[in-house]
Amino acid sequence: MSKGITFIALVVFGLLVIGCSSASRLARLSPGEERVVERYPGKAKAPSWIKDPFVEKRGRLLFKGQASGAPDLGICLRQAKANAVQNLVEAVKVKARSEFSEALRGSSASGAQISRYLESVIAWTTENVEITGMTPEDEYWNKVAIKTYGGLEHRFQCYVRLSVPLESVEAARAAAVARSVTEASTEADRALAEEVRRQLSDD
Repeated sequence: MSKGITFIALVVFGLLVIGCSSASRLARLSPGEERVVERYPGKAKAPSWIKDPFVEKRGRLLFKGQASGAPDLGICLRQAKANAVQNLVEAVKVKARSEFSEALRGSSASGAQISRYLESVIAWTTENVEITGMTPEDEYWNKVAIKTYGGLEHRFQCYVRLSVPLESVEAARAAAVARSVTEASTEADRALAEEVRRQLSDD
């Protein structure tokens, strides 16, 4: 029994020493200096995915969101998720522009006509993307202690990665293509829209 009590006492003492050492390091910070005091998951390095705004992987489009400076973890994560949705829109724009530009390669339409077409279909594609199918993939955050003249303040840096199926993006693109045909105001615009629809349907 006494051995068990001794072991527990040693564990508690060790934790106290660690806590005091950590507090001492924070006390030595200069005003404006900061230090990470907690992270999730508890790894020494940040995950590599926080450097990628978006990637395609396993039939899904993965996109990152981030936020920093919030004093509350819940608020920081909500801000990061909102930023991720904004990045989804940007990712879809980039993907749509690439795909539509490829379909328009070699077109005899004028530059102005192609520019108007691209502007419309890219906007419609982003409007049509279903965000209801978003899935959380990864989460990483830091809790940072910042030394001020009034003491220590804590702020969070949060990163999240969400994903949507590529089928959702492709469905949004198809809806935009169909709309470009039905809403074409001139025969030349309709011919261009039909040309793109044929090109994309052959892929």
